[in-house]
Amino acid sequence: MTAITSRFVGRPVSAALGERPEAHDKWALVDDLTVAASDFGLSHRAIAVLRIMLTFVPDRDLPARAGKSIVFASNATLSTRLGGMPESTLRRHLAALVQSGVIARFDSPNRKRYVKRLGDGIACAFGFDLGPLALMAGDLRRQAAKHTRRLEEHAVLRARILSARQSLTEMLLAQDIDPEGIHAHSPLLGRARLFLRRKDNNEDLRTLLADLETALETPEMIVSDSEIERHQHSKKNNNSESDLLPSTPVDLDVTVQSFAEYRKMFPNGPRDWQELSQHAAQLVPMMGIDGPVYEEAKRFMGAHIAPISILCLLERFDTIQNPGGYLRHLTKQSRNGKFDIKKLIRMTNEGVR
Repeated sequence: MTAITSRFVGRPVSAALGERPEAHDKWALVDDLTVAASDFGLSHRAIAVLRIMLTFVPDRDLPARAGKSIVFASNATLSTRLGGMPESTLRRHLAALVQSGVIARFDSPNRKRYVKRLGDGIACAFGFDLGPLALMAGDLRRQAAKHTRRLEEHAVLRARILSARQSLTEMLLAQDIDPEGIHAHSPLLGRARLFLRRKDNNEDLRTLLADLETALETPEMIVSDSEIERHQHSKKNNNSESDLLPSTPVDLDVTVQSFAEYRKMFPNGPRDWQELSQHAAQLVPMMGIDGPVYEEAKRFMGAHIAPISILCLLERFDTIQNPGGYLRHLTKQSRNGKFDIKKLIRMTNEGVR
């Protein structure tokens, strides 16, 4: 009898009896799934759970038919084989496997997992069916091959970018320009530093490589940081800093010391708030943030607070998928009077420890 629940459709294993179906090596299947795990929205811990479930299937070959490979082990048994994984964590990974379609759940009328034997054989069983894994064999192979190709392309792009960056650095040194200083190619080198830390960002790396190659093809004289400093000094003579920038609730020197990523890119740090604002303006395009988005942030946050917000985003750049969207969210909070820069700094420092 087929049992129907509000969550899953149950079916006894005996319902799948018939001619011998196609079968696939279960360990080869899970190896392909491991390679393409991100494409199926699965963590490697979820795949570890799947590997343990496969140990309950006696044959190495997994039949590509629903209902032929039911695992009816309890959560307690699975947890034991997983080295004592908490059952709450186990349930979460099982739900992820079901949601991805890698396994199916066949519930009994009381939603329990169990087996009914007939002599030496199994008459019917309720639990998790691993048949869908074998049914996905072709898709798994294709996705694994595509993912492997992406990784290979990423490695090639990364190697070419490292070489191009080194060539650009040597070109700057030949012009007596400090590559770590402020010059026309500072944003490009900063973007390279950020993107090389990320994974699975081939499109970003292709664009970066093209920009680096363009910079190398046009080796015109570059404005050095000393010239920029003279320009800044002249500008300060015409404009007092107090007129350009409002007061801020945080101390510049103390705040900057808490941002390790910023100090890697600007080892000398800012001499004043105006220079910090200039550094932030260089970071904005490196981080993929549109200029108008940053201008709006400065409008509502203030000319001091907006640059500090950029430093916070830079510190957590590896974990923020959309820096521009995050900055828009912070700007909205500021517009509504709910933004607290000290809280953002504290959360940023706690998050990177």
